[in-house]
Amino acid sequence: MTTLSQRCGSGHGCLPRSIATALACRTLYETWPTWRVGMRYPPLMSHAWVQADGQPIGEDPEVIAAYTPTYTVGPEGTSVTTAPAPASQGSASRMTRLAEQLRELGAIRTDSVHHAFATVPRHLFITGFYTGGDAYTRLGDPPGEDLLEQIYSDIALMTHRPSDAAGRPSSASMPRVVARMLEALDLRPGLRVLEIGAGTGYNAALIAAITGADVVSVDVSDVIVAEAAAALQRAGASNAAAYVADGYLGHPERGPYDRIIVTCGITGISPHWLEQLAPGGLILAPVAHAGFHPTLAVTLDGAGRLIGRGVLSSDFMAAGGPLYGRPADQTSPPGEVPADDDLTVWPNTVPALADDRYFDLWFALGAVDPRTTRAYTSGLDAALGMVCLHQPGRGTAWVQRDGAIRFTGHQDLAHQLTALIQQWDSADRPRISDWTIGFALSQAADPLWHPAAWAR
Repeated sequence: MTTLSQRCGSGHGCLPRSIATALACRTLYETWPTWRVGMRYPPLMSHAWVQADGQPIGEDPEVIAAYTPTYTVGPEGTSVTTAPAPASQGSASRMTRLAEQLRELGAIRTDSVHHAFATVPRHLFITGFYTGGDAYTRLGDPPGEDLLEQIYSDIALMTHRPSDAAGRPSSASMPRVVARMLEALDLRPGLRVLEIGAGTGYNAALIAAITGADVVSVDVSDVIVAEAAAALQRAGASNAAAYVADGYLGHPERGPYDRIIVTCGITGISPHWLEQLAPGGLILAPVAHAGFHPTLAVTLDGAGRLIGRGVLSSDFMAAGGPLYGRPADQTSPPGEVPADDDLTVWPNTVPALADDRYFDLWFALGAVDPRTTRAYTSGLDAALGMVCLHQPGRGTAWVQRDGAIRFTGHQDLAHQLTALIQQWDSADRPRISDWTIGFALSQAADPLWHPAAWAR
Protein backbone atom coordinates (compact mmCIF):
# COMPACT_ATOMS: atom_id res chain seq x y z
CA MET A 1 0.00 0.00 0.00
CA THR A 2 1.29 3.42 -0.89
CA THR A 3 2.50 5.39 2.12
CA LEU A 4 1.10 8.90 2.10
CA SER A 5 4.29 10.62 3.16
CA GLN A 6 7.47 12.11 1.79
CA ARG A 7 10.91 12.49 3.27
CA CYS A 8 10.86 16.28 3.24
CA GLY A 9 8.81 19.17 1.92
CA SER A 10 9.03 20.28 -1.67
CA GLY A 11 11.46 23.16 -1.76
CA HIS A 12 11.34 23.70 2.00
CA GLY A 13 13.93 23.18 4.70
CA CYS A 14 13.82 19.97 6.73
CA LEU A 15 15.26 19.28 10.14
CA PRO A 16 18.10 16.77 9.93
CA ARG A 17 16.17 14.01 11.61
CA SER A 18 12.95 15.06 9.95
CA ILE A 19 14.29 13.80 6.66
CA ALA A 20 13.86 10.32 8.09
CA THR A 21 10.60 10.87 9.95
CA ALA A 22 8.30 13.10 7.93
CA LEU A 23 4.74 13.08 9.21
CA ALA A 24 1.92 12.74 6.75
CA CYS A 25 -0.92 13.52 9.10
CA ARG A 26 -4.68 13.36 8.92
CA THR A 27 -6.85 11.91 6.24
CA LEU A 28 -9.87 12.58 4.10
CA TYR A 29 -11.39 9.22 4.98
CA GLU A 30 -10.76 8.68 8.68
CA THR A 31 -13.99 6.86 9.46
CA TRP A 32 -14.37 5.25 6.05
CA PRO A 33 -10.91 3.85 5.30
CA THR A 34 -10.51 3.04 1.62
CA TRP A 35 -8.65 5.63 -0.38
CA ARG A 36 -4.90 5.64 -0.92
CA VAL A 37 -2.76 7.44 -3.46
CA GLY A 38 -1.73 5.17 -6.31
CA MET A 39 -4.56 2.68 -5.82
CA ARG A 40 -7.48 2.21 -8.14
CA TYR A 41 -10.29 1.56 -5.72
CA PRO A 42 -12.70 4.44 -4.98
CA PRO A 43 -13.55 6.06 -1.64
CA LEU A 44 -16.15 4.30 0.50
CA MET A 45 -18.16 7.46 1.05
CA SER A 46 -18.57 9.65 -2.00
CA HIS A 47 -19.41 12.67 0.14
CA ALA A 48 -15.80 12.80 1.33
CA TRP A 49 -14.89 14.54 -1.91
CA VAL A 50 -16.58 17.86 -1.22
CA GLN A 51 -17.77 19.97 -4.12
CA ALA A 52 -17.07 23.71 -3.90
CA ASP A 53 -18.35 26.58 -5.97
CA GLY A 54 -15.34 28.84 -5.44
CA GLN A 55 -12.88 29.72 -8.21
CA PRO A 56 -10.60 26.67 -8.75
CA ILE A 57 -6.92 27.33 -9.27
CA GLY A 58 -5.43 23.97 -10.29
CA GLU A 59 -2.74 21.91 -8.58
CA ASP A 60 0.44 23.54 -9.87
CA PRO A 61 2.62 24.21 -6.77
CA GLU A 62 3.69 27.58 -8.16
CA VAL A 63 0.07 28.62 -8.61
CA ILE A 64 -0.89 27.41 -5.15
CA ALA A 65 2.13 29.16 -3.64
CA ALA A 66 0.86 32.43 -5.07
CA TYR A 67 -2.28 32.00 -2.97
CA THR A 68 -0.42 30.92 0.18
CA PRO A 69 0.67 33.57 2.73
CA THR A 70 4.37 33.59 3.57
CA TYR A 71 5.43 33.33 7.20
CA THR A 72 8.76 33.27 8.98
CA VAL A 73 9.46 29.97 10.74
CA GLY A 74 12.15 29.82 13.42
CA PRO A 75 13.55 26.95 15.45
CA GLU A 76 11.35 27.87 18.41
CA GLY A 77 8.11 28.01 16.43
CA THR A 78 6.32 30.50 14.24
CA SER A 79 5.56 34.13 14.96
CA VAL A 80 2.95 36.01 12.94
CA THR A 81 1.10 39.29 13.41
CA THR A 82 -2.58 38.82 12.76
CA ALA A 83 -5.53 40.23 14.68
CA PRO A 84 -8.02 37.61 15.93
CA ALA A 85 -11.22 37.63 13.90
CA PRO A 86 -14.53 37.38 15.79
CA ALA A 87 -17.08 34.91 14.47
CA SER A 88 -19.85 36.44 12.40
CA GLN A 89 -23.45 35.80 13.29
CA GLY A 90 -23.73 33.34 10.40
CA SER A 91 -20.64 31.33 11.35
CA ALA A 92 -21.64 31.38 15.02
CA SER A 93 -24.97 29.75 14.21
CA ARG A 94 -23.19 27.19 12.05
CA MET A 95 -20.77 26.36 14.87
CA THR A 96 -23.70 25.80 17.22
CA ARG A 97 -25.50 23.67 14.66
CA LEU A 98 -22.40 21.52 14.05
CA ALA A 99 -21.95 21.00 17.79
CA GLU A 100 -25.58 19.94 18.11
CA GLN A 101 -25.28 17.53 15.16
CA LEU A 102 -22.20 15.92 16.70
CA ARG A 103 -24.02 15.55 20.01
CA GLU A 104 -26.96 13.90 18.26
CA LEU A 105 -24.54 11.47 16.57
CA GLY A 106 -23.10 10.57 19.95
CA ALA A 107 -19.67 11.91 18.99
CA ILE A 108 -19.97 14.66 21.63
CA ARG A 109 -20.93 13.52 25.13
CA THR A 110 -19.71 16.29 27.42
CA ASP A 111 -20.58 19.97 27.74
CA SER A 112 -16.91 21.01 27.53
CA VAL A 113 -16.39 19.42 24.11
CA HIS A 114 -19.75 20.78 22.93
CA HIS A 115 -18.79 24.28 24.05
CA ALA A 116 -15.45 24.06 22.20
CA PHE A 117 -17.11 23.10 18.91
CA ALA A 118 -19.76 25.80 19.40
CA THR A 119 -17.21 28.57 20.01
CA VAL A 120 -14.02 27.77 18.00
CA PRO A 121 -14.50 28.95 14.39
CA ARG A 122 -13.45 26.14 12.04
CA HIS A 123 -13.41 28.46 9.03
CA LEU A 124 -10.52 30.48 10.50
CA PHE A 125 -8.33 27.39 10.18
CA ILE A 126 -9.02 26.65 6.52
CA THR A 127 -7.67 28.95 3.83
CA GLY A 128 -8.46 26.56 0.99
CA PHE A 129 -8.98 22.92 0.09
CA TYR A 130 -8.93 20.48 -2.77
CA THR A 131 -12.21 19.58 -4.44
CA GLY A 132 -13.38 16.49 -6.29
CA GLY A 133 -10.92 16.75 -9.16
CA ASP A 134 -7.43 18.18 -9.09
CA ALA A 135 -8.61 21.72 -8.41
CA TYR A 136 -7.81 23.80 -5.35
CA THR A 137 -10.41 26.22 -4.00
CA ARG A 138 -9.16 29.24 -2.07
CA LEU A 139 -11.48 30.75 0.50
CA GLY A 140 -12.30 34.43 0.35
CA ASP A 141 -12.29 36.75 3.35
CA PRO A 142 -14.93 36.19 4.55
CA PRO A 143 -15.74 32.83 2.89
CA GLY A 144 -18.89 32.64 0.81
CA GLU A 145 -22.02 31.06 2.22
CA ASP A 146 -21.63 27.92 0.09
CA LEU A 147 -18.09 27.31 1.37
CA LEU A 148 -19.08 28.01 4.98
CA GLU A 149 -21.79 25.40 4.60
CA GLN A 150 -19.17 22.81 3.65
CA ILE A 151 -16.72 23.86 6.33
CA TYR A 152 -19.37 23.41 9.03
CA SER A 153 -20.51 20.04 7.71
CA ASP A 154 -19.34 16.70 9.09
CA ILE A 155 -16.80 16.10 6.33
CA ALA A 156 -13.03 16.15 6.06
CA LEU A 157 -11.34 18.66 3.75
CA MET A 158 -8.05 17.91 2.01
CA THR A 159 -5.88 21.00 2.55
CA HIS A 160 -2.54 19.79 1.16
CA ARG A 161 -1.22 17.23 -1.30
CA PRO A 162 2.34 16.01 -1.85
CA SER A 163 2.59 18.11 -5.00
CA ASP A 164 1.94 21.45 -3.31
CA ALA A 165 4.12 23.69 -1.17
CA ALA A 166 3.72 21.58 2.01
CA GLY A 167 5.31 18.56 0.33
CA ARG A 168 2.90 16.08 1.94
CA PRO A 169 -0.84 15.56 2.33
CA SER A 170 -2.78 17.07 5.19
CA SER A 171 -6.43 17.65 5.91
CA ALA A 172 -8.98 19.16 8.22
CA SER A 173 -10.27 16.01 9.89
CA MET A 174 -13.87 14.87 9.89
CA PRO A 175 -15.50 16.67 12.86
CA ARG A 176 -17.13 13.53 14.28
CA VAL A 177 -13.71 11.80 14.46
CA VAL A 178 -12.18 14.90 16.08
CA ALA A 179 -14.99 14.99 18.64
CA ARG A 180 -14.74 11.30 19.49
CA MET A 181 -11.00 11.55 19.97
CA LEU A 182 -11.34 14.62 22.20
CA GLU A 183 -13.91 12.80 24.32
CA ALA A 184 -11.57 9.79 24.55
CA LEU A 185 -8.75 12.10 25.76
CA ASP A 186 -10.79 12.83 28.89
CA LEU A 187 -9.69 16.46 28.88
CA ARG A 188 -10.05 18.65 31.96
CA PRO A 189 -9.03 22.21 32.84
CA GLY A 190 -5.31 22.53 33.45
CA LEU A 191 -4.18 19.43 31.52
CA ARG A 192 -1.17 20.02 29.24
CA VAL A 193 -1.37 18.40 25.82
CA LEU A 194 1.13 17.48 23.08
CA GLU A 195 -0.25 16.97 19.57
CA ILE A 196 1.77 14.99 17.01
CA GLY A 197 0.74 16.42 13.63
CA ALA A 198 -0.38 20.05 13.45
CA GLY A 199 -2.88 19.86 10.59
CA THR A 200 -4.79 23.12 10.32
CA GLY A 201 -4.43 23.98 14.03
CA TYR A 202 -8.17 23.49 14.64
CA ASN A 203 -7.69 20.44 16.84
CA ALA A 204 -5.16 22.27 19.02
CA ALA A 205 -7.57 25.22 19.36
CA LEU A 206 -10.41 22.93 20.45
CA ILE A 207 -8.14 21.31 23.05
CA ALA A 208 -6.98 24.72 24.29
CA ALA A 209 -10.60 25.86 24.66
CA ILE A 210 -11.35 22.82 26.82
CA THR A 211 -8.26 22.77 29.04
CA GLY A 212 -7.31 26.45 29.23
CA ALA A 213 -3.72 25.17 29.53
CA ASP A 214 -0.76 24.91 27.16
CA VAL A 215 -1.18 22.92 23.96
CA VAL A 216 1.96 22.11 21.94
CA SER A 217 1.49 20.94 18.35
CA VAL A 218 4.42 19.66 16.25
CA ASP A 219 4.81 18.86 12.59
CA VAL A 220 7.76 18.32 10.27
CA SER A 221 6.39 20.65 7.56
CA ASP A 222 7.28 24.31 8.01
CA VAL A 223 4.43 25.28 5.68
CA ILE A 224 1.83 23.35 7.70
CA VAL A 225 3.21 24.73 10.97
CA ALA A 226 3.16 28.31 9.65
CA GLU A 227 -0.44 27.98 8.51
CA ALA A 228 -1.52 26.38 11.79
CA ALA A 229 0.25 29.04 13.86
CA ALA A 230 -1.34 31.84 11.84
CA ALA A 231 -4.78 30.27 12.23
CA LEU A 232 -4.32 29.84 15.99
CA GLN A 233 -3.51 33.52 16.29
CA ARG A 234 -6.47 34.51 14.09
CA ALA A 235 -8.72 32.52 16.40
CA GLY A 236 -7.16 34.04 19.52
CA ALA A 237 -5.94 30.67 20.85
CA SER A 238 -3.03 32.20 22.77
CA ASN A 239 -2.31 29.09 24.83
CA ALA A 240 -1.72 26.87 21.75
CA ALA A 241 1.57 26.90 19.82
CA ALA A 242 2.81 25.09 16.71
CA TYR A 243 6.44 24.06 16.24
CA VAL A 244 8.53 22.59 13.45
CA ALA A 245 9.78 19.39 15.08
CA ASP A 246 10.17 15.65 14.59
CA GLY A 247 7.10 13.86 15.88
CA TYR A 248 9.06 10.74 16.82
CA LEU A 249 11.04 12.84 19.30
CA GLY A 250 8.01 14.74 20.63
CA HIS A 251 8.77 18.13 22.18
CA PRO A 252 10.59 17.65 25.51
CA GLU A 253 11.30 21.36 26.01
CA ARG A 254 7.63 22.05 26.83
CA GLY A 255 6.88 18.79 28.68
CA PRO A 256 5.79 16.93 30.63
CA TYR A 257 2.34 16.41 29.14
CA ASP A 258 -0.81 14.97 30.69
CA ARG A 259 -2.11 13.91 27.28
CA ILE A 260 -0.47 13.11 23.94
CA ILE A 261 -2.68 12.89 20.86
CA VAL A 262 -1.42 11.58 17.52
CA THR A 263 -3.18 12.57 14.29
CA CYS A 264 -1.36 10.35 11.79
CA GLY A 265 -1.23 6.59 11.36
CA ILE A 266 1.67 4.96 13.22
CA THR A 267 2.80 1.38 13.84
CA GLY A 268 3.85 1.85 17.45
CA ILE A 269 4.46 4.21 20.35
CA SER A 270 7.66 6.27 20.47
CA PRO A 271 9.70 5.72 23.68
CA HIS A 272 10.36 9.47 23.67
CA TRP A 273 6.66 10.14 24.26
CA LEU A 274 6.70 7.99 27.38
CA GLU A 275 9.60 10.04 28.73
CA GLN A 276 7.49 13.18 28.25
CA LEU A 277 4.25 11.77 29.65
CA ALA A 278 3.28 12.93 33.13
CA PRO A 279 2.35 10.33 35.77
CA GLY A 280 -1.17 9.09 35.11
CA GLY A 281 -1.02 10.46 31.56
CA LEU A 282 -2.64 9.03 28.43
CA ILE A 283 -1.60 8.68 24.78
CA LEU A 284 -4.30 8.54 22.10
CA ALA A 285 -3.03 7.27 18.75
CA PRO A 286 -4.22 5.63 15.51
CA VAL A 287 -2.08 2.46 15.45
CA ALA A 288 -1.79 0.20 12.39
CA HIS A 289 -3.87 -2.95 12.79
CA ALA A 290 -5.06 -5.34 10.09
CA GLY A 291 -4.69 -2.78 7.30
CA PHE A 292 -6.24 0.29 8.95
CA HIS A 293 -5.52 2.62 11.90
CA PRO A 294 -8.03 2.22 14.74
CA THR A 295 -7.51 4.62 17.61
CA LEU A 296 -6.04 3.21 20.82
CA ALA A 297 -5.81 4.71 24.31
CA VAL A 298 -2.38 3.85 25.74
CA THR A 299 -1.39 4.12 29.41
CA LEU A 300 1.18 2.74 31.84
CA ASP A 301 -0.16 0.36 34.48
CA GLY A 302 1.00 0.21 38.09
CA ALA A 303 3.91 -2.05 37.14
CA GLY A 304 5.11 0.34 34.44
CA ARG A 305 3.83 -1.83 31.59
CA LEU A 306 2.35 -0.24 28.49
CA ILE A 307 -1.32 -1.17 28.01
CA GLY A 308 -3.52 -0.25 25.06
CA ARG A 309 -7.31 -0.24 24.78
CA GLY A 310 -9.35 -0.02 21.60
CA VAL A 311 -11.32 3.21 21.38
CA LEU A 312 -12.83 3.78 17.95
CA SER A 313 -12.67 3.00 14.27
CA SER A 314 -10.51 5.46 12.33
CA ASP A 315 -8.00 5.62 9.52
CA PHE A 316 -5.31 8.25 9.14
CA MET A 317 -2.59 8.96 6.62
CA ALA A 318 0.52 7.01 7.50
CA ALA A 319 3.52 8.71 9.07
CA GLY A 320 6.92 8.16 7.50
CA GLY A 321 10.23 7.14 9.01
CA PRO A 322 10.50 5.42 12.41
CA LEU A 323 6.89 6.14 13.35
CA TYR A 324 5.87 3.70 10.63
CA GLY A 325 8.59 1.13 11.18
CA ARG A 326 7.24 -2.43 11.13
CA PRO A 327 8.47 -5.44 13.10
CA ALA A 328 10.56 -7.88 11.06
CA ASP A 329 7.76 -10.47 11.01
CA GLN A 330 5.09 -8.03 9.82
CA THR A 331 4.46 -7.13 6.18
CA SER A 332 2.69 -4.15 4.64
CA PRO A 333 -0.88 -4.55 3.33
CA PRO A 334 -0.77 -5.89 -0.23
CA GLY A 335 -2.79 -3.06 -1.80
CA GLU A 336 -4.16 -4.50 -5.02
CA VAL A 337 -4.26 -8.28 -5.27
CA PRO A 338 -3.86 -9.75 -8.77
CA ALA A 339 -6.85 -11.89 -9.69
CA ASP A 340 -5.52 -15.24 -10.89
CA ASP A 341 -9.10 -16.27 -11.67
CA ASP A 342 -12.60 -14.84 -11.49
CA LEU A 343 -13.91 -13.43 -8.23
CA THR A 344 -16.17 -16.06 -6.67
CA VAL A 345 -19.18 -14.84 -4.69
CA TRP A 346 -21.00 -16.63 -1.86
CA PRO A 347 -24.00 -14.34 -1.22
CA ASN A 348 -25.71 -14.01 2.17
CA THR A 349 -23.11 -16.21 3.88
CA VAL A 350 -22.79 -14.14 7.06
CA PRO A 351 -24.96 -11.40 8.61
CA ALA A 352 -25.00 -8.05 6.82
CA LEU A 353 -23.36 -5.33 8.90
CA ALA A 354 -23.70 -1.55 9.26
CA ASP A 355 -20.53 0.56 9.24
CA ASP A 356 -19.71 0.55 12.97
CA ARG A 357 -20.28 -3.17 13.33
CA TYR A 358 -18.29 -3.92 10.18
CA PHE A 359 -15.28 -2.14 11.68
CA ASP A 360 -15.80 -4.04 14.95
CA LEU A 361 -15.60 -7.26 12.93
CA TRP A 362 -12.55 -6.01 11.04
CA PHE A 363 -10.78 -5.22 14.29
CA ALA A 364 -11.68 -8.60 15.81
CA LEU A 365 -10.46 -10.53 12.76
CA GLY A 366 -7.14 -8.71 12.99
CA ALA A 367 -6.87 -9.55 16.68
CA VAL A 368 -7.18 -13.31 16.09
CA ASP A 369 -5.66 -13.88 12.63
CA PRO A 370 -2.51 -12.09 11.38
CA ARG A 371 -3.55 -12.69 7.78
CA THR A 372 -6.29 -10.06 8.17
CA THR A 373 -5.70 -6.94 6.11
CA ARG A 374 -7.23 -4.59 3.55
CA ALA A 375 -6.88 -5.29 -0.15
CA TYR A 376 -8.55 -4.76 -3.50
CA THR A 377 -8.93 -6.80 -6.65
CA SER A 378 -10.56 -6.19 -10.01
CA GLY A 379 -14.32 -6.62 -9.78
CA LEU A 380 -14.55 -5.98 -6.03
CA ASP A 381 -16.96 -3.22 -4.97
CA ALA A 382 -14.76 -1.34 -2.50
CA ALA A 383 -17.75 0.58 -1.14
CA LEU A 384 -18.95 -2.66 0.47
CA GLY A 385 -15.71 -3.08 2.42
CA MET A 386 -12.25 -4.53 1.85
CA VAL A 387 -11.31 -6.49 4.96
CA CYS A 388 -9.95 -9.88 3.97
CA LEU A 389 -7.76 -12.86 4.79
CA HIS A 390 -4.78 -12.70 2.45
CA GLN A 391 -2.31 -15.55 2.11
CA PRO A 392 0.30 -15.14 -0.63
CA GLY A 393 0.35 -18.14 -2.95
CA ARG A 394 -3.10 -19.34 -1.88
CA GLY A 395 -5.48 -16.46 -2.41
CA THR A 396 -7.61 -13.81 -0.74
CA ALA A 397 -11.09 -13.96 0.79
CA TRP A 398 -13.16 -10.85 1.59
CA VAL A 399 -16.17 -10.29 3.82
CA GLN A 400 -18.33 -7.33 2.83
CA ARG A 401 -21.12 -5.34 4.41
CA ASP A 402 -23.82 -7.10 2.38
CA GLY A 403 -23.02 -10.42 4.08
CA ALA A 404 -21.31 -11.93 1.04
CA ILE A 405 -17.97 -13.74 1.02
CA ARG A 406 -15.92 -13.06 -2.10
CA PHE A 407 -12.64 -14.77 -2.90
CA THR A 408 -9.95 -15.57 -5.43
CA GLY A 409 -7.69 -18.61 -5.25
CA HIS A 410 -8.35 -21.51 -2.87
CA GLN A 411 -11.80 -21.64 -1.30
CA ASP A 412 -10.39 -22.93 1.99
CA LEU A 413 -9.60 -19.29 2.84
CA ALA A 414 -13.26 -18.42 2.35
CA HIS A 415 -14.27 -21.27 4.66
CA GLN A 416 -11.75 -20.13 7.29
CA LEU A 417 -12.98 -16.54 7.08
CA THR A 418 -16.60 -17.68 7.43
CA ALA A 419 -15.68 -19.69 10.54
CA LEU A 420 -13.91 -16.71 12.13
CA ILE A 421 -16.94 -14.48 11.52
CA GLN A 422 -19.24 -17.08 13.04
CA GLN A 423 -17.00 -17.22 16.13
CA TRP A 424 -17.21 -13.41 16.44
CA ASP A 425 -20.99 -13.57 16.07
CA SER A 426 -21.28 -16.33 18.68
CA ALA A 427 -19.18 -14.27 21.12
CA ASP A 428 -21.84 -11.50 21.04
CA ARG A 429 -19.91 -9.49 18.47
CA PRO A 430 -17.28 -7.78 20.64
CA ARG A 431 -16.64 -4.14 19.83
CA ILE A 432 -13.34 -2.37 19.30
CA SER A 433 -13.57 -1.01 22.84
CA ASP A 434 -13.71 -4.56 24.27
CA TRP A 435 -10.09 -5.32 23.30
CA THR A 436 -6.85 -4.63 25.17
CA ILE A 437 -3.24 -5.08 24.07
CA GLY A 438 0.25 -5.30 25.52
CA PHE A 439 3.31 -3.87 23.77
CA ALA A 440 6.83 -5.06 22.96
CA LEU A 441 9.80 -2.79 22.23
CA SER A 442 11.39 -3.33 18.82
CA GLN A 443 15.13 -3.70 18.30
CA ALA A 444 15.31 -1.10 15.51
CA ALA A 445 17.78 1.80 15.58
CA ASP A 446 14.77 4.03 16.26
CA PRO A 447 12.63 1.65 18.31
CA LEU A 448 8.88 1.65 18.79
CA TRP A 449 6.60 -0.07 21.25
CA HIS A 450 4.55 -2.33 18.94
CA PRO A 451 1.22 -4.00 19.84
CA ALA A 452 2.01 -7.57 20.87
CA ALA A 453 -0.98 -9.64 22.05
CA TRP A 454 -4.69 -8.82 21.93
CA ALA A 455 -7.11 -9.97 24.61
CA ARG A 456 -10.62 -9.20 25.85
